[in-house]
Amino acid sequence: MTIAIGDRHMISTDADSSDVGFYIEVEPIMERRRQAGTDSLSALCCCIELVRKALKIFVAHGGVIYSPGSKLPIDLDDFAFQPLFGLLRPQYTDGNPNPYRRKDG
Repeated sequence: MTIAIGDRHMISTDADSSDVGFYIEVEPIMERRRQAGTDSLSALCCCIELVRKALKIFVAHGGVIYSPGSKLPIDLDDFAFQPLFGLLRPQYTDGNPNPYRRKDG
């Protein structure tokens, strides 16, 4: 999966002001779209939240997002999208995590 946030651009709102916008794309699950805010920081925060929502919808429909090189699922509520680790005994994280089933042994 690739997440791309484009260059900042200004969006005219009325004669006296403008918002800041970024184009954002989450390939292959979300098409390119524009996200805006009142300034660069708020626009980037809106972009990150849009990514979080797209990933949550993907997971709700059966997708799984792992930390690179592992079988640890990403915590989509974490501000830095950190993996969920260290909570379960290893025998419960070995093998295919979907569905989560107890493994004897």
